[in-house]
Amino acid sequence: MTPFVRKASLIVGALALLAGGAQAQEGTAEGLVAGMERADMTYRELMEVMGGASGLMHEGILRQNPQMVKSGANIILTHPAPSHDPWAIMAEEDQAGFKSSLVAFDKLLDAYSESTADAAAERDWPAASQALQELNTACVSCHAMWKDKVK
Repeated sequence: MTPFVRKASLIVGALALLAGGAQAQEGTAEGLVAGMERADMTYRELMEVMGGASGLMHEGILRQNPQMVKSGANIILTHPAPSHDPWAIMAEEDQAGFKSSLVAFDKLLDAYSESTADAAAERDWPAASQALQELNTACVSCHAMWKDKVK
């Protein structure tokens, strides 16, 4: 097992434990989406924006530009919801699990984005790079879980 697969497996396992707690703390996926501005875009387009934000953070770390990292993190931290309910992209039997993942991964993405921006603000580039790797691992883990189940 490669280190990446091992780390992704640990994240998925942790999410299984976090999902119930995250829902109890933060509410449901419906509540999460209701608290966001709706944008005129699909869920796929939203994921493209989030990927671009991660890329902006990466470039900011490479260029040692804290503002660039902060700008990318802000996109993730304040992202809108798509114009439709995100779970509508899944078959009915997968929607409950996907909703739990939305709540859990939203918290992870926020935490890792904040950690990356905070480290960059301190000009601790190795720590910023590590936090961004955690963010990217969370993204890839979610995609690995759900990408092939989109209807």
